[in-house]
This record gives sequence, C-alpha cells and structure tokens, in this order.
Amino acid sequence: MANISQLLTKKTAQNEARTAERRADRANLSEMRDGALTAITSDPELYQKYLDLQGDNLRCSAGNVALTLFQLDGATHIGTRDYWHSQGRYVADAEMSKGAGVFVPPKDPKRRGYFMGEYYDVSQTTGKPVKAPVKLEDNSARMEAALAALLNCSPVSFREDGEMEAAAYYDPEHMEIAVNPAYSDGEVFAALASEIAYAAFHGQGRNRDFTREEYSLDAESVGYLTCRRFGVACPKPDARGLGQHFDGYEAADRGEALGGLLKRAQSMSDR
Repeated sequence: MANISQLLTKKTAQNEARTAERRADRANLSEMRDGALTAITSDPELYQKYLDLQGDNLRCSAGNVALTLFQLDGATHIGTRDYWHSQGRYVADAEMSKGAGVFVPPKDPKRRGYFMGEYYDVSQTTGKPVKAPVKLEDNSARMEAALAALLNCSPVSFREDGEMEAAAYYDPEHMEIAVNPAYSDGEVFAALASEIAYAAFHGQGRNRDFTREEYSLDAESVGYLTCRRFGVACPKPDARGLGQHFDGYEAADRGEALGGLLKRAQSMSDR
C-alpha cells in the first residue's frame, strides 16, 4: 500500500523549494535591474547606449531595456518569444537558454504584477524578414504629416523667426516656441522634439523650478528617443553632468525618471 502521507510531505517540500527558488531568482533579477539602472544613470557612455537601444524599442520598459543592455551584448531589436511570433519569427533552439532575464506582464489581463520572462535579440531569431522602420525623409508627405502631428503635441503656441540661429527654441519667458523654417525638415523635427519637451517640463509656468539648464538632459533625451524612433538625425544629449543630475537618486527613482522620459517620447511618437 502506498504511503500517502509520505508522498504528500514530499510534494509539499518540492513545492516549497520551487517557490523559494523563484523568489530568489526574482530578487536576483530585481537586484540586477537596480544595478543596471544605477550604472546607466552614472556613466555617460552607458547612458547613450541605453538611449540608442530604448529609442529602437520604445514599446519596451526602461527597466527591461536596462536589463537587456547588460545581458545581451550588441542587442538592437528585442522582444519576448510571443513578440517575435507576432512578427513571424521564432527564437532559434540554440538561443532559447541565452535570453535576457526581464519582467513581463501576465498574459491574463485580470492578473496583476509582473512575472520573470526573457527578451531575445533579432539576431537570435529566424523566420520572416524583419520590416525596417519607415524613416522620415525631407520633402516627403510623411515628414509633413509628422511635423504637423508633432506641432499638435506642444502645450504652447508657436511663432516664426527666420533670423534665429536655431531650427526651434522654447522661450520660457513668453512660453512659446520660435521656429525657423529656413532649416531642413529633419532639423526642424529634431529641434521641435526637444523644445516641445522643454515646454512640457515647464508646465506653462506651473513648474517654478524650471530652468533650461536643469532640464536640458531630460528634454534632449526625449527629443533623441523620438528622433531615433523615426530615423531622424538628432544630436546626442550632453550627458557630461549625468552623475550630478541623478545624484541622491535611489535605483527605483532612477528607473522612474527614465520611465517618465520614455512615456513622453512614446506620447509624441504615437501621434
């Protein structure tokens, strides 16, 4: 006769061991994410690499992009197995165990929280050719439509200034953005993406602590992410003051700050 009591005890012990292992793995992944976020917001070179990867994958969270950056060397286009399946591609068998550990939402929308999952780079997949993102080109109908949509993102009004030595500039005193139409479409788009971010951070004057110097890294980062999404040439943000900018921030605060920049870039891009 089977020893039911012994079987139940063994099964309970196995379940408890698996639960403890999952908890430990989750804690380790959280610790890795915090370390990645801290490193990215402390090193200008790493920060730029993060912006490049994030700009090419705006649908991904800042924390997951940070985790991927530190686990998949040279990653460019990333996503879960389900994401790649939706693109008609599949993770190669030899790469299944080489994904980057990330946090993913549950498939059941009624469930809360996040689960551990994996991101894979396009180089780890096979299948249908990946469609290259359509880039905005000067003197095109698509660029004109994009510029019109970008203008609609602004919380302030515009004025034309053909004498200004910049494609666009936010004036916090008059709370308006000057635009010089003499510049190329791409130059105006890139400048507007950052200047609209400056205006948004100013909050139509409600942000009494606003100064251009204080928000330059944030605004330039939002502009860069937006331009990266559409293949528009854009100057890299000046991250020389990165360490001072995030001084005193805990890892969670750093992640929240990067997430805020991402949301602003997503909002402009979605237009």
